[in-house]
Amino acid sequence: MRDFHFPGRSMVYAQNGLCATSHPLAAQTAIDVLKSGGNAMDAALAGAVLLGLCEPQMTGIGGDLFALISPGPRQNVIAANGSGRVPRSVDAAALRDKGLQSIPLGSAHAVTIPGAVDAICRLSDDHGKLGLSDILAPATHYAEHGVPVAPRVAFDWDESARTLQAGSQSRYLMSGQAPMAGSVFRAPNQAKVLSLIAQKGRAGFYEGEVAEDMAATLSAKGGTHSLDDFAETKMEYGSVLSANYKGTDLLEHPPNGQGATALMMANMLAEFDMSGWNPLGSQRAHLEAEITKLAYDARNRFLADMDYTTRLDHMLDPQTAKALAALVDMKQAQNAVTQISEAVHKDTIYITVVDRDQMAVSLIYSIFHSFG
Repeated sequence: MRDFHFPGRSMVYAQNGLCATSHPLAAQTAIDVLKSGGNAMDAALAGAVLLGLCEPQMTGIGGDLFALISPGPRQNVIAANGSGRVPRSVDAAALRDKGLQSIPLGSAHAVTIPGAVDAICRLSDDHGKLGLSDILAPATHYAEHGVPVAPRVAFDWDESARTLQAGSQSRYLMSGQAPMAGSVFRAPNQAKVLSLIAQKGRAGFYEGEVAEDMAATLSAKGGTHSLDDFAETKMEYGSVLSANYKGTDLLEHPPNGQGATALMMANMLAEFDMSGWNPLGSQRAHLEAEITKLAYDARNRFLADMDYTTRLDHMLDPQTAKALAALVDMKQAQNAVTQISEAVHKDTIYITVVDRDQMAVSLIYSIFHSFG
């Protein structure tokens, strides 16, 4: 089987816009939006929503969205956080009384309120040129008429099919099996939802029949999600976090995203001279693994929801990175500093678009775990 981890394409050069993402149909759609007069935000949103059909195990309108936006040359980068929250009525003590020490992955309690749709609507209004109807039209078309399943998507789909529960199996399996490469995947019900959002904006998703169906489905599985939870969901803007890696500025999202963890890793890597190392060699892999252990431990100690106090300044202080980097032994792997019970997942799409006016959008649109 082809090794999907190694890039194999030549550099692309263009004068009027660029898009990079994981599926050619989404990239083509983003470029078509630029050609039709849309800007980078229009293109990124159109491509991202379509990825929910091209790679449904990775993302979809039931997920979350984060974006970094550069409106133009020499303008400040904006962070947009479209992640959903837990229902207001969730009570940790009540869950513990039921014998839970953690949230079961397949339970309704693991489902946060979807924040992506509000973010799509808000970002379109605030930064786009074309409007929701044009942005959602490609995904609506393909949801109705179908998307050929790509080889890598078929591989992931088959690997993740066991996570689908009864209500979703009929929508994402074909004769009880994951679709094969070349099969055509259709989602007519999702086409109807996208049409409602195009007509009514966020109200087409967070109010009325769609919200009622989501709340009822989750309630039947033991969730406490209410219609008020859906109606109150909203994207928020924030300031970016930054670090400098050997002369290059790196920008990331503040909590509740994990951007600070990535910046901390960069700060630690800056303490080492890797210029002569094989990028795919054991020395590089060992260093990155050791630094990841330390950074994840710091994440668990310092990061929290954006509404709670975090020790970001300490976490991102170069002196903190220097002290932690000194703990790395290049001849021996350390045990995990703390027990990290991390769900192994690779289930997030990424799309970036730059237009002719140098507006740039860096966007993550995710359901966190295969099929959510």
